Amino acid sequence: MEQIRAYFNNFLPLTDNEWEDFSSCFKKETYAKKEYLVRAGESCDFIAFIAEGVYRFYYLQEGEEKVTAFFFPGDFVTNYRSFLTGKPSEHFIETLKPSVIYKIHRQDLNLLYDRHKNIERLGRYIAENLYLTVAKRLDSFLHDNPENRNQELLNRNSKLLQEVPQYMLASYLGIKPETLSRIRARK
Repeated sequence: MEQIRAYFNNFLPLTDNEWEDFSSCFKKETYAKKEYLVRAGESCDFIAFIAEGVYRFYYLQEGEEKVTAFFFPGDFVTNYRSFLTGKPSEHFIETLKPSVIYKIHRQDLNLLYDRHKNIERLGRYIAENLYLTVAKRLDSFLHDNPENRNQELLNRNSKLLQEVPQYMLASYLGIKPETLSRIRARK
């Protein structure tokens, strides 16, 4: 839990009272490799902080997996669109290795927002940060070539990415696995 508090302190330090209320709403859960947090068609009513593990966020298009995100320790993982709207997810969130997460449900988070202005402000900061992450990824697809997208991904977490199958990395980068092999061979 201290890892979560340290993360929040980057945005807005919480008082001990605020932190006590906030941390009491998080539930620790463990998952084995290849388990799902959310499947397409299910509603996602939580946000989870990753203490250990790696997750992938993907959807199916004509039977082919399209990876749109990876999440690592220190990240929050959710289907934010489903979380906000209550509608079913179009994506899967799957563990790529055994993991430990701390989950907070929308109902509990909304109660905390009502009780603590700083927690509500913290939620806004995190949502803004999530938006910037998504916007950066979109800009990358609009302006960067696959080599640059690959380098950005490696800069983010190269050690953990060694455990991610190449076909998943290629899907995330919007290229075929053979193209990713050629890019890496040139390095």
